[in-house]
Amino acid sequence: MDKRYPWLSSSLDVLGERFVRGGMPHGLLISGQPGLGKSWLALQLAGLVLCERHRSDPAPCGQCEGCRMFAAGAHPDFLLVTRETDEKTGKQASSIKVDQIRELAGKLALSSHRTGYKVAVLNPAESMNLNAANSLLKTLEEPTDNTVLVLVCTSPARLPATIRSRCQQLRVSAPEPTLAADWLAGQMPGVDAGLYLQLAGGAPLEALRLAAGQTVEARLRQFRALVDVLDGKGDPLGLATDWGQDEQLQAIRWFRDWLMDLLRIRLGGGADSVRNVDLKDGLLRLAPRLVARDLFRQLERINQGLRIADGVLNRQLMAEEIVLSWAGMR
Repeated sequence: MDKRYPWLSSSLDVLGERFVRGGMPHGLLISGQPGLGKSWLALQLAGLVLCERHRSDPAPCGQCEGCRMFAAGAHPDFLLVTRETDEKTGKQASSIKVDQIRELAGKLALSSHRTGYKVAVLNPAESMNLNAANSLLKTLEEPTDNTVLVLVCTSPARLPATIRSRCQQLRVSAPEPTLAADWLAGQMPGVDAGLYLQLAGGAPLEALRLAAGQTVEARLRQFRALVDVLDGKGDPLGLATDWGQDEQLQAIRWFRDWLMDLLRIRLGGGADSVRNVDLKDGLLRLAPRLVARDLFRQLERINQGLRIADGVLNRQLMAEEIVLSWAGMR
């Protein structure tokens, strides 16, 4: 079995041995923070189950017809359910909808095309709306034979308890720091592996994404722009326009993290409490200028905005409210 992510080797081994012994559950919930390889792990499991020559070996052979079809993305017994993408706008839907789950249930009720196994992966499972989750519950309660349903999620608490209780759970944890740092350094020689792993909460794939995107430099620019707005030197509306045009709202999400660090400092945590280590000096200088009460209000303003930022107008108005209220704190 492919073990390109060494911190997932033990999980792969456990799942492989379980399948060989006939102990694979109908429902499996794989969870963990972003950037640990949960999606990759789910696909590895699917490839194992759909391999046609592995009954005594906990690994896909990579040579049989089933393996070749799966590698080509054309296996008729593999089903992937994720958020739909609008063909015109290219924008991804905010949720997995009930019609998708009903279609999945219909396909799972049919006989398999090849070896008797059918595998479905739902990712991210916590994005199912309530109707979709209720529809999936029926499939979990009355699974068809030789069906493996894999749910991949970051926040299992967002799934209904009835869904979680009907799945065996596999929690993927961040790897030991030395292993993660060695892997990251191997992917990007010369990168400050320790720094990026700290920013990523120890998740190697997230750290790799941050390093490849020159995130430290981008974060510093946004932080300086915020300080300029607070000092009356920057254009708050110009900054808000830039932030509102980003569909991912990345700068606002960073700002939320920085506010939490500022609160930790203001409430007596000191330098050791700062999690945004790339900006520690700037945060320590900024914190004494701000009032904890105002920081709490700003943090709540951002959290409320992110919950409703589903349109261009909403994003722009939210960004303006956030930046203008920040400017008013000076």
